[in-house]
Amino acid sequence: MMGYTTILPAILLVLYIHWPKKLLLTTSQILTLTFVVIYNMSSFGECGLYREWKSKLNMQALYHFVNPSEVFKSASLDLSILFFGLLIFFSFLYFRVYHRYIKPKTITFERKSILKNTLGILILLPLISCIWILIIRGGVKDIPIQSGDSFFCTNSIANDASVNPLWNLSFEFFSWMDHRNVNIFKTMDDSQAEAIVKDLYVTESDSTELFLTTRRPNVVFIILESWTANAVKAYGGDNFTPFYDSLCRKGIRFTNFYPAGYVSDQGIVGLLSGYPCTPRMAIINQSSKSAKIPCINEDLKPYGYQSGFVFGGDLNYGNIRSYLYNKSWDVVLEEKNFPPGLDQGALGIHDRDISKEFLKAINKSKTPFVYSWFTVSTHRPYDYKGTKKNLVPLQNDFINSLSYSDSVLREFFTMARQCSWYDSTLFILCPDHSHDSHKGYGPESPEFHKIPMFFFGNVIKPEYRGENIEKIFSQIDIVPTLLYQMDLGERAKKYVWGRNMFNPTTKPYSYFCSHDFEGMIHPRGVVSFQPEYLNFGFDTTSNTIVRDSLIKVVQAYQQMVYKDFMEK
Repeated sequence: MMGYTTILPAILLVLYIHWPKKLLLTTSQILTLTFVVIYNMSSFGECGLYREWKSKLNMQALYHFVNPSEVFKSASLDLSILFFGLLIFFSFLYFRVYHRYIKPKTITFERKSILKNTLGILILLPLISCIWILIIRGGVKDIPIQSGDSFFCTNSIANDASVNPLWNLSFEFFSWMDHRNVNIFKTMDDSQAEAIVKDLYVTESDSTELFLTTRRPNVVFIILESWTANAVKAYGGDNFTPFYDSLCRKGIRFTNFYPAGYVSDQGIVGLLSGYPCTPRMAIINQSSKSAKIPCINEDLKPYGYQSGFVFGGDLNYGNIRSYLYNKSWDVVLEEKNFPPGLDQGALGIHDRDISKEFLKAINKSKTPFVYSWFTVSTHRPYDYKGTKKNLVPLQNDFINSLSYSDSVLREFFTMARQCSWYDSTLFILCPDHSHDSHKGYGPESPEFHKIPMFFFGNVIKPEYRGENIEKIFSQIDIVPTLLYQMDLGERAKKYVWGRNMFNPTTKPYSYFCSHDFEGMIHPRGVVSFQPEYLNFGFDTTSNTIVRDSLIKVVQAYQQMVYKDFMEK
């Protein structure tokens, strides 16, 4: 990185020695100081991002700066102060050091002939170029230096910290530029990958166990921002959400359930459109592509369903608004549509007040309906009203926010039970993605990603209430499962990446990913790895044959998903 950032100033200095124009010297100094500021921004920005995403600064994170105000709203005040404080302090410090000890001085050269100056430049420039090329490629070895050369242990955080942040971001940018029209996940022939993926969807029969008492229930999605199974007792976590725990035990809960991705941009589409993702890809960010995928409201509209989506924040964030309007949701309500005076935080109106607005919106709707509420309070900076308790040593603010939203859900269902539509409604409670918890699991671990999803409502047959399904499923399976329950099998087949969870012969598995890791949860074992280096983060397989087989499945799956994404 030092080679990249100093090659232009070095060339300008060589030119200055033989052609002493102040403009060259000034330009060299401006470039150097600009690189200092950019480097500091990438370094301290990455520190803040890593706390939330467990990944280095990348192009997917930079996409969010299309709406920079939302980025800083989601950061806590102390984190924003820390970022700008460190940026200003270290930039000032480096400027002082540069001006006192490093900055080239203006000097007077003896006049040389144009021929001598030209010869000097012709000799020095190739020499400087050769030296800097060696620095940039990391020596004379056959393979140029890459981030994998910095890895030195099995701890992914330590390895990430060892990679220069500005180099990593630059590499990400140019890789993104180079591969916009190339499948970056291609590791085998498409025919081979397609055969592997098709095998995941083979079932022995087309049967469906019906758990609904009616074919046309109202449908309410409650999309829980960042909820993790590690905080819900019924899913093997701790008891920080007692109401949620009691509610899921009365419905149909899935205790081996995983999200489509690791950010809201991926999770919203995974949940409502049954569309998967890969690391560094979210189809919602490209409106022309997201317009071509199916969505639950479009498939229910011909059967008289009115649809609505309610969010307490700004739907510009993550390009969610574009997706919702592309999919023709009838009612779209966000922060700006609600009356003033509600409990307002940095990211929007908090869950307690929005839960009441959500009920108002449903009560205005005609039945049958499909409505979605995307919560906000469990997202950083957790600035809802109320006292935070010392519950856990790690992620205490996040765990407190889960307890707050749990109390909101209790109030919501108390009010909803008084509504005429309640008894004919299926509630689907599912997070958009998981979150780092007090358990300290890393993003390479399946436990980091596990989410608490369940179906609930009086439209569920009594014999299914309280059922615990331990088979491995994913967020992208929800909509096709629901459509099969509603006797809309032909429409369910449009969701080609999802499965019918109530077909007894459906194969259990789930692909999962973070920005740097991808993996597979399968009855034969769990494996996760970094694709560039095959650096394993998690491996429970009993032998290398099983492990290599699961790696092949992961590679084939993401290759075909990305191929489908490119062709949209």
